[in-house]
Amino acid sequence: MHDQSKHFVAVSALVKNEDGHVLMVRTHVRSDTWEMPGGFVDAGEPLDAAVCREFLEETGVVIRPLGISGVYYNERLHVMSVVFHAEYVSGEITIQPEEILEAKFIDLHDTNMDEYIKRPHVKSRTLDAMNADRLVPYETWDLNPPRYKLLSRMDGERLKAKHAFLLTGEPRIGKTTMIKQLINAIGPDLCGGFYTEEITNSSGRVGFKCVSVCGESVEIAHVENPSSTRIGRYGMDVEAFEDFAVKILEDALSSKKIIVIDEIGFMQMLSSSFQKIVQAIISGSRIVLGTIPLESHPEIDFIKYRKEVRILSMNASNRDTISETLLKDMMKTVEGE
Repeated sequence: MHDQSKHFVAVSALVKNEDGHVLMVRTHVRSDTWEMPGGFVDAGEPLDAAVCREFLEETGVVIRPLGISGVYYNERLHVMSVVFHAEYVSGEITIQPEEILEAKFIDLHDTNMDEYIKRPHVKSRTLDAMNADRLVPYETWDLNPPRYKLLSRMDGERLKAKHAFLLTGEPRIGKTTMIKQLINAIGPDLCGGFYTEEITNSSGRVGFKCVSVCGESVEIAHVENPSSTRIGRYGMDVEAFEDFAVKILEDALSSKKIIVIDEIGFMQMLSSSFQKIVQAIISGSRIVLGTIPLESHPEIDFIKYRKEVRILSMNASNRDTISETLLKDMMKTVEGE
């Protein structure tokens, strides 16, 4: 019986600045050549998370992956290398001196590449990334039956193709808090729509209310609500939610650049009117800022897979950086209208 073969996975990313120059590094191990920042993937680590981590560690720069430009295999060392195309988000170049000799943006093109890149396999994958006109989709899944979860997806299209930005993550990770912070950072005058807040008492959470960006609110679910329509222990007032939320969204469509929908959740999807207006908003041209559950649900999954939607997975490790990424992406979209 053959021993189980072992392979390693490495990631790197092509990132350009506003002048089109490529961020490259020289390492202690390969000091003869410049290459794209990257490194090995930890066990259980999603590839998109790994490339962001490695890039930040090596250069001090926060990036956002867009898609994959190529996959390469080192037969001798059994290493599969995945190259991402990514956007600069923030940060100044600050090297990790134990590993990196030098990092800088280089005006790299076909005629001067041999000056900087001395190894043919590095040149090949760099050229592929620079010349790619379409990127390969990438998804991270939690395949734990029967609750399959799409954790993140990038489909290779450029950012300008996306106008619906939906945060996902485990309950109570801070999605609504981030939505409210983003509304304040963008400017409440540009935003319309609603977010969902917990109703609490001394014993803990007892319900939920829907709150408009301008501050109006209505209770939509409560443990003491006698409604036969229930999500877990909460009785749902579908009619009150519809009367409030659908009107709020209709008003936002007529006057606001950014429509806030927090959240597109199981409770909210009990309303067919809400489903219809959400589909209409995402199909349109307005910018959408919202939240969506990790768990699978037929109507919610349909929204997740729409080409207009970008899903951003929020967790404890990226909570401090994802808001900056999202704000940058949204403002680019606003300015590009």
